[in-house]
Amino acid sequence: MNRKISKLLIFAFIMSLLHIPGCGLRSQPEILYVAIPYSENIQDIDTNYYINYLEEKTGLEIVVAFVKIEDCDDYLDMLFNSEAEIDVVLFGKDFVPSDGVLDEYASRGDIYLPDGEFRYVSEGWDTQDKIGTILWINKEWLINLGMSVPKTCEEFEEILEAFKNEDPNGNGIRDEIPLAGSLSRYDLDPVEFILGSYAKNDPYHSRMSADGHCIATDPEYRDGLLFCNELYEKGLIDDSILTCSESELCELVNSPEHIVGAFTASSIGDVIYRGNPEIMARYVHVPPLKGPDGKAFAVLPENEPQIGAIILSRSEKKEAAELLLDTMMSEEASLIARFGEPGVDWDYSDGRDISIYMTPSTIITRNYIRDVVQNKNLNGVGPMRVPDKYLYGVTWNGLNSDSEYVDARAKMAYADYLPQNDVRAAGKDEKLSVYLDRYLADFVTGRSDISDDDVWNEYVSGAEGLIH
Repeated sequence: MNRKISKLLIFAFIMSLLHIPGCGLRSQPEILYVAIPYSENIQDIDTNYYINYLEEKTGLEIVVAFVKIEDCDDYLDMLFNSEAEIDVVLFGKDFVPSDGVLDEYASRGDIYLPDGEFRYVSEGWDTQDKIGTILWINKEWLINLGMSVPKTCEEFEEILEAFKNEDPNGNGIRDEIPLAGSLSRYDLDPVEFILGSYAKNDPYHSRMSADGHCIATDPEYRDGLLFCNELYEKGLIDDSILTCSESELCELVNSPEHIVGAFTASSIGDVIYRGNPEIMARYVHVPPLKGPDGKAFAVLPENEPQIGAIILSRSEKKEAAELLLDTMMSEEASLIARFGEPGVDWDYSDGRDISIYMTPSTIITRNYIRDVVQNKNLNGVGPMRVPDKYLYGVTWNGLNSDSEYVDARAKMAYADYLPQNDVRAAGKDEKLSVYLDRYLADFVTGRSDISDDDVWNEYVSGAEGLIH
């Protein structure tokens, strides 16, 4: 072989192993280890469109470690007490740390904070102004009984009595649950919804007005509890509410036995499985019910952006981690994280169609991939920032059973009942919240006699003693 050619071949072989800027040869990409909560809705992480997009954009190799521990706090505790090779942890959906947990780890120096703050948040998986709780009622049962959507608490009580006693599902068995719920979440507790017909309730369980007054000590609030106790004693608020978990409530409502008359949730998709359009089509929203004085109030929680990711301080690849998370926060990546593959799952709209909020549309969804088995994104996990113009600009697909369309109808119906900045939870007091919640359950179930003035006054005194 010609000696010159031989030298060139040896040089080319060496250069193939190294990366020298300007030589046009590529080195192996830097590997970043990312912890992601396991989801049955993600088909194959190795071929996931979003992961491949992020690798292409950043030049990194993303190695995913699936977290199969459901409790996020437990996982973080194990992680920070181990030497696991993890650079980044992604949060989202049900995998979210408790209040203050990340601050604790950050103060210990376990979390790297670019610019000294939690920069990587998640804004846009849900629309930002979720109503605190919405009442959903079985439209088919109303039709079967010749009844209309209730407007007042009194009408609602009459409907619940009919649901209980008149066999609206037509199976000849008294198996109907007039009003189902769960104490596991504020919006799943129908008592909280009903109390909004009596007082300006709030979704933080401290029930504090902006001026520091405890709403839960007012006579109007007591009247609401008396009404709820009456519904409970009649068997109209089902006893299962005391022990029912969120998943058990979902099973009840999605049961093919067709046994639930009404329930509450901030989104219908939180309770009715998105793969059950027939069941979803049975239920319609009920605007806030008017109480005895003709007033009704809805609740608008203060939805703070959720932390979507953290970088571990022990990571030796902080620059690469920042590159990945900054890329995820871009508009282009955020739209993929929310809607899927552009040109396949969604397109930009020309604005001539109408959105689910009855405004000119900005996004056309061709494939609905939210909370279904798919391989286009991480199903709501990780940091993103989707502009409101796209969140509120999704074109209606013409399906009345589409959960986002159903939610949008409800939100618009609730808009006129929202407080005008006068009751926006002055903050959450944990001790006060626990105290009020315990008494609320006791009053509704009759374990404490809400009609007894001495019992009520003792309760009020205890609440006032906890208010700072």
